[in-house]
Amino acid sequence: MRILHVTKKFPPVVGGDATAVSSLAQVQSRNGHDVHVLTYRAEGIQETDHVHPVGPMQTLDGLDRIGARRLRGMRAIRVWSREHLAALGIELVHAHAVDVGSAVVRTAKRERIPILLTCHGVWFPYRPRGSLLGWVERSLLHQGYDAISSVDSASVQAIRRAGIPRASLVPNGVDASEFHTPGLAQNPVRFLFVGRHVYQKGIDVLLEATALVRSRLPEPFVLELAGDGPQRQALERRAHSLGLADTVRFLGSLSRPDLIEAYGRATVFVLPSRFEGFPLALLEAWAAGLPVIASKVGGIPDLCNEGNAILVPAGQVEPLADSMISLLRDPIRRQTLGAAGCDLVRTQYTWDAIASSYERLYAECVRPKT
Repeated sequence: MRILHVTKKFPPVVGGDATAVSSLAQVQSRNGHDVHVLTYRAEGIQETDHVHPVGPMQTLDGLDRIGARRLRGMRAIRVWSREHLAALGIELVHAHAVDVGSAVVRTAKRERIPILLTCHGVWFPYRPRGSLLGWVERSLLHQGYDAISSVDSASVQAIRRAGIPRASLVPNGVDASEFHTPGLAQNPVRFLFVGRHVYQKGIDVLLEATALVRSRLPEPFVLELAGDGPQRQALERRAHSLGLADTVRFLGSLSRPDLIEAYGRATVFVLPSRFEGFPLALLEAWAAGLPVIASKVGGIPDLCNEGNAILVPAGQVEPLADSMISLLRDPIRRQTLGAAGCDLVRTQYTWDAIASSYERLYAECVRPKT
């Protein structure tokens, strides 16, 4: 089957959805499909016969950089799909967000090409009641997709409540072979966060919890923050004001090899998100054999239980600090939790298994409608 993945981001641009689309496309290609990728976050991407970047986008006057790039990105995807979708002989379109889906769905329907929408988390349940943005996000689901899926059960339920009763659950996977588990680092204990530096991720809460741990324990430890985003400078200032200059290290946006190295030297992975879909970084941490502390939100409880992780209430400093202290002082529990998570991802969350689940959805999409 000739498949077109439509996505905002694709490697070397970093992000969980970029990694997910790339990993899925590689497995599908190995399985004999002719796989193409269309993306508008095109920084550093070389165009090939199968990868079609339509950027980078320039900033529009009067609009913020991200909003401008998105608006121009949607237009570029729409124009490209009109010109190339039928000409390339695409047999199925797989869109990986409601905005990029909205840019390609009309052309796909006009050309009678089946289209699947995968939501890597949905955010309208977290919008204020009556929010215009929430209404728009829900409305964008109702554009005639042949099937809709999401990567976590909370998002699937939200999509069903929005009027799509047949929404399906297909989680993300991880390529565990990328990671090594040589034994957890001990001295000093290294806590690791991986993700964008935005409000959603709760890094401010993590810094407050780190300061609390620092005040209670004499043992040295380190917190490494991998990633970047609009809140980074404010977070750096907050870390300094909390007296954490010698404890917290801002690593910035890492290349894939450097990110894997960061997982390899870490002791504990921490994900203090306020809301979350299905965090690929959590799977990666488990693939590296790390114990996990994470917020009990979104798709995280789909993955985590008391045998493989510690779940804490989102946005609360004290429970997060207590959990960090607990694992800092208990190497045996660290080893037990990390091993349980590693076993889980290596048996249930391989990309081969996820690709098989999508094969079933693709078959549903291309099946003649009665």
